[in-house]
Amino acid sequence: MHRNRITNKNFFDEYSYFDAYLADYLNVDENGVTEYVKRMKLAIYEVKDELPEWMPTIERFEKIKARFESLNNAEASFDDYQGKDEDVVWMRIFIEKIEASADPLTKYSKLKFTFKKRKKSLLQRFFGLFN
Repeated sequence: MHRNRITNKNFFDEYSYFDAYLADYLNVDENGVTEYVKRMKLAIYEVKDELPEWMPTIERFEKIKARFESLNNAEASFDDYQGKDEDVVWMRIFIEKIEASADPLTKYSKLKFTFKKRKKSLLQRFFGLFN
């Protein structure tokens, strides 16, 4: 069997599992990768400077999703060069991060931002009395 076919088959199978795993983790029916990226993008401006892995993680998700879709939609043959086994390793490590509560969304949920804890001004407290 051609080496690229083996690499792409391993990637395809691992991505399918990874997507289902993320869907289960996020309590959605399907498209776990898409949902994870969507949730990351909702918080992008708050956290991109706080967690250095935020932007590279989004980029990696988008890259592996595009690779999967090109194989799934038969835009590329499984015999064509698509990438390396490092994508499979990255997905497995990401699952381990989730299980260790060390993935970006979990880290984000634990962050405390100054604007969330900032005390209200005198004017805000005054208007709060009338609401």
